[in-house]
Amino acid sequence: MDSRSRGWGFALVLASMLFLIPVSLASAQTDEPRAGTSAEEQDFKVELEPPKAGSLRAKALAALTSLDRAQALTLYSLQPWPTPRTPAAWYKLPEAEQSERVAAFFEKDRRRWCRGHACIDANRVLGRVETSGADRLAVLQAARDALGKVPNFGYACAAEYRHAIAFADQGHRYEILLCYHCGQVKVVVDGKERSGDQSAYEMGDLRTIDAILTRAGVLLAKGADAGDEDE
Repeated sequence: MDSRSRGWGFALVLASMLFLIPVSLASAQTDEPRAGTSAEEQDFKVELEPPKAGSLRAKALAALTSLDRAQALTLYSLQPWPTPRTPAAWYKLPEAEQSERVAAFFEKDRRRWCRGHACIDANRVLGRVETSGADRLAVLQAARDALGKVPNFGYACAAEYRHAIAFADQGHRYEILLCYHCGQVKVVVDGKERSGDQSAYEMGDLRTIDAILTRAGVLLAKGADAGDEDE
């Protein structure tokens, strides 16, 4: 993702935060103050709550909780849609016109990106595996944690989804997209309703999830989801 796109994603997320932006999932999972942090950051306490009643996130969690062993639970490897560079001149336009142009430009590019490819929310499907046994339990727990634990903070990072978990319940298809690098989750129902990017406190171990895909011969996405460590 180029610097302009990163800046765009940063501004959108930053506007919704209070005063603290944890820089990684690891730092978010402890109440111990980090060395060199300000007093107000050291006083910050992580609080978790369930998803808002009636939200897509809550509906997906309820459906996932009622999932029985006979129902398929599919793990996907995704290649994220690469956000295109927008014309510099657009940033001089009035805000409303700028937003309209950018939205239309992005939508057109998403359609181009998915032309001739299977996609989940404009992310190309690289492969999938139907889970069973211990793998199913690991994937199920990752999905439950991602949906069920809503933290009181956000991340200054634009989500790029490289993993998804899908299942069906009562005539509806649920797709749970996971961004491990940014600690974010998105819910898509029937390919139409979308929750938007939301913060997640936990979503299982990335190495375990990737190992399930790798054993099945599924290609992993370019770029490292966990902190870009391998890029």
